[in-house]
Amino acid sequence: MPTPAAAARPTPDAALPGRRLRLFHFDIKTYGNYGDTLLFEAVRQTFEGFAGGACFEVAGSRPLRDPVGPRLVDHINENYDAVVVGGGGLFLRDTNPNARSGWQWNISLEQLRRLEVPIVVFAVGNNRFIDQADFAEPFREHLNLTLDKSVFFGLRNHGSVRTIREYVDHDPERVEYQPCPTTISSYLFPDLYRDRLDGRAGADGDGRVLAVESIIGKRQTAAGFDRDRIYADQADVLARLRGEGWELVGVPHARADMLFHEVLRERGLVDSERVLWGSRDVLFRGVEELSDLPVILGTRGHAQMVPFGMGSIPLSLYVHHKTRYFATDLGHPEWALDPRADTFTDDLYATIHDVTERRVELRAELAETRRGLYDTTLANLATIYERLTGVAVAPSFTPLTPKERRLAARTYDVSLEKARAEERLRTKDAELGAKDVQLRTLGAEVEQVRATLRAVRASVARGSLVSRAAHRARRFVRPR
Repeated sequence: MPTPAAAARPTPDAALPGRRLRLFHFDIKTYGNYGDTLLFEAVRQTFEGFAGGACFEVAGSRPLRDPVGPRLVDHINENYDAVVVGGGGLFLRDTNPNARSGWQWNISLEQLRRLEVPIVVFAVGNNRFIDQADFAEPFREHLNLTLDKSVFFGLRNHGSVRTIREYVDHDPERVEYQPCPTTISSYLFPDLYRDRLDGRAGADGDGRVLAVESIIGKRQTAAGFDRDRIYADQADVLARLRGEGWELVGVPHARADMLFHEVLRERGLVDSERVLWGSRDVLFRGVEELSDLPVILGTRGHAQMVPFGMGSIPLSLYVHHKTRYFATDLGHPEWALDPRADTFTDDLYATIHDVTERRVELRAELAETRRGLYDTTLANLATIYERLTGVAVAPSFTPLTPKERRLAARTYDVSLEKARAEERLRTKDAELGAKDVQLRTLGAEVEQVRATLRAVRASVARGSLVSRAAHRARRFVRPR
């Protein structure tokens, strides 16, 4: 099998594209959640690396959770060839809740209709939690309009493809499969990929190294998951492994993951910790730090996808549909274990041992799976380009060099700071607007009081005149 680096080289007989398309990317830039930190940069690099960079340029972006107004729509219509939305679990009603779309992309039906350039929905997921309420209006109408205006509508797992098709009114086959670019990280960052893990063989050279991450949030507890028990059950299994000489590495992806890691710290179960959130240098460092871990156990979607993309065997807990969707797409639904099962701790212990004992075989199997996801991605990019231009291009890909990647990291940081500054300005404008309304309201109240005082004074004045007139009248009629 070719290595990721070899497979990434463009073929010499690839057809030349007609022109380079300017794309506007609705994204999320953050250092608060490593999945989002890497994901949107991976989307950008996937498009720009296709066909040696000759087909696509991501020339502008805006946080997808910000409201999209008419001026931005006009700017996109005048300056770009297409809009890219995604990836990520954007089909969710209560992260960035809004009545404009019913999902995370915050564009109203009115502005969506005004958007003239084609849309590319790329590697988006149905992120509804177990037992969570259905999407609120106008989700169905908005979804169908987005689909109608799209040249490509790709979802990141087959479970999302199947469940989102249920909302499509006409021709649901237009909803297609596009794996998350983080799952092909070994092709995006081939120089960071490790073909062998001899340096992470465990204390006895038997591969007994396990990375761990976990979060049971409010949506899971609302569905009946017992956070404290699930954390304790995992810790019990990890303690058993630790007693057998395993090395345990904590890899928290976000602040919310730290609660589980505090549980592990209190029990002395973590040998080392690689914090993948809150740091300005984590964008590509995180990929590198995940590249030498043979097996990972986690609950976040990207705590599965990113390590898998760099060669790890991903185990997860079935606390969200997306973890089962991903494990099923890999051909191993048994790797998403149900923590509510009576046999959970035994199953988890046995599964960790099983995949570790078969790590060489499974790593080779998953490399083939990853190659399939890579081929699917390049084929989809060729389809997108042809649908936009009418020109067929042979699929190929050129990754960034280490120097280009450093420049990309600096650009990411500048873009994030710009987005934060714009958010602060919007917040300040909103605060000033609210104060202006308060001042106008107060001014109106003051004017009303003044009017009332004037009326009272006038009434008093009239009363005085009447009183003096009556006094004069009484003087005239007083008996002499």
